[in-house]
Amino acid sequence: MTDPSEKQPTQEPGTRKRRRKRTSQGKPRGPALDAQGRERPPFLLEFPDDPALNPIVQAYERGDYRLVRHAAEQLAEESSRPEVRRAARELRRRIDPDPLAKYLLLVACGLFVFLVYWTYLVHAH
Repeated sequence: MTDPSEKQPTQEPGTRKRRRKRTSQGKPRGPALDAQGRERPPFLLEFPDDPALNPIVQAYERGDYRLVRHAAEQLAEESSRPEVRRAARELRRRIDPDPLAKYLLLVACGLFVFLVYWTYLVHAH
């Protein structure tokens, strides 16, 4: 047992031990890179390597969403591999507008129409 009269070692004010941050194991730190060293969105690295899917992924990276919209739907229906169908659906889902944004736009338009009508009624007389 320790004697309660013994002093515990204290640290000087302002000198605290630094704790190491825990890192998630299995996840790389920093940007996700492909085989050529180009930075890519991390979710694309999990997609299977398929000759039919690769052009759609490249179109997504270029920002050609019209091509992605049509080709991803077609590939999701025609592919025999479930992981390719899942990847095509994921690409298609990522370019769809957020449902909340649609509702907020609808509310904003409704508010605008109300304010224009209300202003007309107030200032018309």
